[in-house]
Amino acid sequence: MRDRQENTPPSSINGDDVIGMDGENDEELIYLGELDDLQFDDDEMVDDQEEEYDTGMERPEDQSQLAFNKHTGSVFCCDLHPNGKIAVTGGEDDKAYVWSVETGQVIMDCVNHKDSVIFVGFSFDGVYLATIDMCGLIKVWKCNLENQEPWSVAFEYEADDLSWGLWHFGARVLICGAVAGDIYIFKIPSGDIKVLQGHNIRTDCAKIFPDGVRLAAGYEDGAVKIWDLKTNAVLHQVPNGMHDTRVTAIDIHPENNLMASISTDGKVVLTTSVNGKVVAQLEAENDLEAVAFCPDAQLDYFALGTLNGSITIWDTARQMIRHSCAKSEEDVSAGVTKMIWIKDQLLTGCLDGSLRVYDGRSGERSTMLTGHWSEILDLVYNAKENIVLSTSDDGTARIFKYPIQSDND
Repeated sequence: MRDRQENTPPSSINGDDVIGMDGENDEELIYLGELDDLQFDDDEMVDDQEEEYDTGMERPEDQSQLAFNKHTGSVFCCDLHPNGKIAVTGGEDDKAYVWSVETGQVIMDCVNHKDSVIFVGFSFDGVYLATIDMCGLIKVWKCNLENQEPWSVAFEYEADDLSWGLWHFGARVLICGAVAGDIYIFKIPSGDIKVLQGHNIRTDCAKIFPDGVRLAAGYEDGAVKIWDLKTNAVLHQVPNGMHDTRVTAIDIHPENNLMASISTDGKVVLTTSVNGKVVAQLEAENDLEAVAFCPDAQLDYFALGTLNGSITIWDTARQMIRHSCAKSEEDVSAGVTKMIWIKDQLLTGCLDGSLRVYDGRSGERSTMLTGHWSEILDLVYNAKENIVLSTSDDGTARIFKYPIQSDND
């Protein structure tokens, strides 16, 4: 496992889809209707800083629709507005930019961050944008889609050093994990705050359960706690010793009945969502980085990805490997940094800068998207526009048209 904690943030959680934190939130939610297509003036992209990130290797074919080059360092995080027309990226240069997916024109510079921006994300309804940096500065902006006026700051808070952030999928609730182990929960825009007190050990990842009222958090010492977001209490946790090293990722089964947690030593722990009973402890390859349950109801699978290049799809019920999509000893393999399912297709972001898509039913690689020439640090998919936004250590963000035709096409 590469130690990136000194200079770069750990993997962050994107795209969590959940419901309200409590009943009173339901009355406060404002849902956006269909947004008119936004038109922006053409703006040629500059690539003056690309040479700084040139590794000396031959550049791959650029299959992206657009490359965004405004950052002057690694681009750590990204998100797409629900309308699919606006992107946001944050990076090592202490900058976060909001820009047009169609032209790359900068819509807003999210100013005054003090350190590397490690999380950017739109609220589920597209009304707010959160940008978070490593030193703990949290800024929430009111999205302005009607004109070119600057977006106003709706909420601002300075916490301790932070390691991750995520939005609640159905309420205007922002959740942030701290290096000291505490977890901050903010109600936006009121700023009401709750703190889930940790045990003085860094929290590295989290996932909200589909029921919307529980949060699973993974810690550097191997602990995994399930928190009740209403009462602030720990409901249960993975037994001590199940994970001996840092928990790198957590995912929850779409049916809300099973949780998978992984650690760098190759251990996969499956526990029930109701009481935390351990269903299975599986041994995979070391340097486990990503885990994701397939959302397709016909495929009861979950996928694992490692930094050494192994990608496997597992049968959840049988707890056995269904497909070995890529093996670490293969020359063509590339270490996995990010992984998301798009229906029955598994999209992976890799250390070589490629995006590789595998068919969940066959395990075969269905396509590969190239353009980045260094490690993928984040990626997100927008179904409305059928596009993928990826960010990289090469200092760029890129928009790709997702090549697999959906059922609605």
